[in-house]
Amino acid sequence: MKTYSELKREKVFDWNKFLENPPKCPSIEYHHACNLAREWVSCACGNQCDIIPRSETGRPYDRELESLGIHFHDSIKGGEWQKAKETLAKIEKRSEEIIAKLL
Repeated sequence: MKTYSELKREKVFDWNKFLENPPKCPSIEYHHACNLAREWVSCACGNQCDIIPRSETGRPYDRELESLGIHFHDSIKGGEWQKAKETLAKIEKRSEEIIAKLL
């Protein structure tokens, strides 16, 4: 299966790897991550499977997943790396639950 980012021909960003060694705030890498986290295609939700139902902009229809994506962006923007890691794990878990129901 492809990620939603791949479906939209965007480069997949490895958020787990990024969060293993996050940059200092502010920095070029930090601002780049903020920009990626702001867009549904390149955020943590966009790096999940492309079969998850979404709007035209990539926003997940699932309200829990959507909320987690917003919290993830807020954590990245705030430089709250541990919180972002925890939210990313929740995004991955919720995505697995949605995919399991679809298959």
